[in-house]
Amino acid sequence: MILKHDSQYGARLTADAGIAIGPILFVIAVLGILAAAIAAGSGSFTAGSAAENNRTKAAAMIEIGQNLKIGWERITGSAEVDFNDVLIDINNTSAENALFSPLGGGITSPSVTMGNQPASDAWHYPKGNFVGLGTGVRPNQWAVLKVAPGVCDEINAKTNGFTTTPAGNDLGNFEDDDTVIPNDQVITNWPAALNGKPSGCVNNTNGTKNGTYFYQIIGIR
Repeated sequence: MILKHDSQYGARLTADAGIAIGPILFVIAVLGILAAAIAAGSGSFTAGSAAENNRTKAAAMIEIGQNLKIGWERITGSAEVDFNDVLIDINNTSAENALFSPLGGGITSPSVTMGNQPASDAWHYPKGNFVGLGTGVRPNQWAVLKVAPGVCDEINAKTNGFTTTPAGNDLGNFEDDDTVIPNDQVITNWPAALNGKPSGCVNNTNGTKNGTYFYQIIGIR
């Protein structure tokens, strides 16, 4: 019998052949997990950024409201200007009875950058009675600005401890500076949860001007 050498059938595979594929598959699996985590994390980051933006704007709005209130009290207190004689005009910064004058209220006009649409929104200063504040006979002085719904929720969370903004109702035209908001709207339809709250945010469904509005009662009588 003639024995043939193994070389006639080709080289025999070594004992560790094929082991290298294991680490490669492991690296591919890890990369897949990382890609999924990054994709999920990017969505969470976007949502987190939006929420943080709302909180930042809400804090700024509350501070602006308090600043307006301080300016009003300065001009009607120290300057002894009558309630009805206070001039709210962003273009008047010199008169002794002007809210935005160094000689009057001593504050600057508030920015609109926190508004829902900064290019078109503006601060408004209507008058109206308010449940739980003032005599209910002579209208109080308001300051309002339309804000995004998410900012509105954060304002109420910070000022009044609400988890959500109360349901909407027709609260009158907040953007008509020259008239007094009718009692049958602002008093009758005002959310009970915000009675007596001098600062907060409401969902106004008024047919003329509607949306979510930050409000600050700056003058009470």
